[in-house]
This record gives sequence, C-alpha cells and structure tokens, in this order.
Amino acid sequence: MVKERLRPIYNSGDSLLKEIQRTIVPEGGVAVWSLGQAGVLIKGGIFEEIICVDPYLTFSIELEDPDTEFKREIPPPLSPQELDVNTVLITHFHGDHMDLTTIKGVSQAHPETKFVAPASHVHMLHEIELDVKRIIPAKQQQVISFNGVTITPVAGAHTEYEMDQEGHAYYLGFFIDINGVRIFHTGDTVVTPDLIEQATKFQPHVTLLPINGGDYARTSRGIVGNMNFREAADFGVEIGTDLLVPIHFDMFSKNRDNPSYFVDYLFHNYPGQKFHMMSAGERLIYLK
Repeated sequence: MVKERLRPIYNSGDSLLKEIQRTIVPEGGVAVWSLGQAGVLIKGGIFEEIICVDPYLTFSIELEDPDTEFKREIPPPLSPQELDVNTVLITHFHGDHMDLTTIKGVSQAHPETKFVAPASHVHMLHEIELDVKRIIPAKQQQVISFNGVTITPVAGAHTEYEMDQEGHAYYLGFFIDINGVRIFHTGDTVVTPDLIEQATKFQPHVTLLPINGGDYARTSRGIVGNMNFREAADFGVEIGTDLLVPIHFDMFSKNRDNPSYFVDYLFHNYPGQKFHMMSAGERLIYLK
C-alpha cells in the first residue's frame, strides 16, 4: 500500500548521489538539492562543504503511529546511510524535521558528521546515544563557524515563540553564509516583526520558507501552522531576498496548501520577484 500511494520524484538513490559528488560549485555560488518537506542539501565553498537541513529520510512517523495522518506521499530521495554530509542542521524537534531514525542512520554510517540542534532539545540526540562531541547546541544569535561557513540560528514562532527555562528557543531558522552566498532557511515559523527585522539585516540571496499555512481544522487536530503562501511571498519580498524557494508542501496531503497559489500570488502581486519551485531530488545551482 505504501508504494501505491507514493508519487514519483525527480531524482534519487545512486543517480542523486553521483550528481551531488560530481557537482562543482564556482565561487559565489551554491548548489541546493530538495529532499522533500523542509529538507535541503547545500553544497559550496573551497572545501566543498555539504550541509543538510532537516532530513526526513524514513517512514518513521507512520511506522511508529499507523493511525497518523502524516503519511509520506513521496519516497525518500536518499537513505540515511547515503546521506554523506559534513553537517546536519535541525530546526526543531518535530518528527519530520528531527527524525531520530534518520539521524541515527547518518551518524552510524558517517562518523565525521556533526549535528547542530536547538539547545532546548539536544537531549533527544543524547537519547539515541549520539556522541556529545558530535553535537553542537544551537542558541539564537550565537554564531557557529567552520571551514569558511558561518551559521547564525534565529528564533522562529511556530506559531508562537517558545523557550525552555534557560531561554533557548524551541524553533530555529538558520542564516547560512557559504561561499559568498547568504541563505536563510526559516524552519517552521509564522511571520513576526522581529523575524522581518533580523532577516532584512541579513539580506539573504536565497530564502527557503514554508507555505503550508494553517487553519482552524488543522489546529483543532493539533497540527501546528506556518506562514501561508501569501505571507511567505510578502515576507520574502519585504526582506529583500533575491530568490524565493517554497518548501513544506510536497510530503503530507493533510498539511499543505496548493503551491500553485504561491505562484499565482507572486504573478499578480510581485511579477518581478524571482522564485523556484523544486521537486524532491532536484538540483538548483544559484550564482550570486
């Protein structure tokens, strides 16, 4: 039944792995691959650094809860064991973002991979016995740097700002400066004045942002919302980003808006705004 409901994706498996390995990114550019939902892989820099954000590469949600409405509609482009990256960034603790099965598989197959997770929830990585030396607790506005890459965590509101007793945000986005390109992965969040202010200062070249929205019916079922297609477009334009890349619309049929609404809204309101709608497994090469 699982295979019957899965829709085809652009690229996967060995073909995708070879493409990632063979892609050479020039100075002032990045290569971005969609992994579905909020998952993306980013490659760039003189060290050919490969960063992955929010990989959900298993069926763990529905395997752990067969009655869940969160059933994948697309297959994982890669297995956890195939995800050979330098660093994994995790925006928050929800299973389609911090998938412990994926993280454990990656960590076992690639002992050099580091994991950046919200300080509020690094205890979840301890529970799967991930070596503490490989975990970098992410705290809002505290810069993380390695191999010429700079990552600045920024608090998100999903749908409200939430923090632990130490003041560490539950939900994060990441300002990523790699190979001269500034990328903003918002994580799961709604639009707030504070987020607009911080993102405007960062001036991202590329912004990846959710468009699945939220509504009464979903909220009543315990589904936490995000910005909708209008809010995402307005936000991306207001902060001055060059390229908008919508995410969080392709995996779960019960928690999304039609992505064509995003395109239509841009067409009628911001016809000069550049955007790209990605298919899982697709590569996008962005040159500044």
